[in-house]
Amino acid sequence: MIRFHASPAPALQPARRVGVVGHALREREYVRRVLRALGVAPLVFTSIDELAAMGDDLARLNLLFVSDLPEVEREGGVSAKAVLAPLGTRVVLLTQAATDAPPTRQLRGRPPAVAPSFDDFYRTILLTLRTRSLACATPMPLVWGAYSFHPADRSVTFSGRTVRLDAVFFDLALELFFNAEQVLSIPRLRRMLNPARGARRFWGNEIIGTMTDLVTSLELRGAHGWRLEHCEPEAFRLDRVPVVPVGS
Repeated sequence: MIRFHASPAPALQPARRVGVVGHALREREYVRRVLRALGVAPLVFTSIDELAAMGDDLARLNLLFVSDLPEVEREGGVSAKAVLAPLGTRVVLLTQAATDAPPTRQLRGRPPAVAPSFDDFYRTILLTLRTRSLACATPMPLVWGAYSFHPADRSVTFSGRTVRLDAVFFDLALELFFNAEQVLSIPRLRRMLNPARGARRFWGNEIIGTMTDLVTSLELRGAHGWRLEHCEPEAFRLDRVPVVPVGS
């Protein structure tokens, strides 16, 4: 689904030597996507227990990116500090476990107060890889047909023009393209989008207006090969469509 422009292979260490561990799907998936965009196919772990199961092989990791992670995964489980300590400076913390009190009845189901966006993760991870000589100097954009996404400055290029998006719209657009031709429910979109910047756009009926604004900004009506469909009362789908040449 993702196509990268032809270029020399990034100067990266073997993919098996870079890991990602995190409890929340959103943060873990964003970090995995960023690494894939930068030429790394990382090992992904959903818990400290899963990471600890690597045993002596854990020491072979060149780098481990840690997303939101509780100190202990479960009662009687292993300590995150104990597992990560042997890796020393090879551990890069990206987010911390939420420390907020549980939501009240009125706020139940709303997102946490802080969550990095895709471009936040991208810049942090790119800088880390460059600092450790594990990344190429010029990362390639994420490309789907006529659309090229540039996470470093949250811009999208298509049909000879470049559009800059705010963090929420950029995350939304990427979520749709990464899951192109799949039905995405509104609850799924809310779960995966950035709650730190403009989350109210994804609650109540405002999600419909938000999707309409995105269609307008990126011209997702089929002219450039993609069309965003409101396919169900509570779901959307980004479809690939044939481009009809002008004058046909």
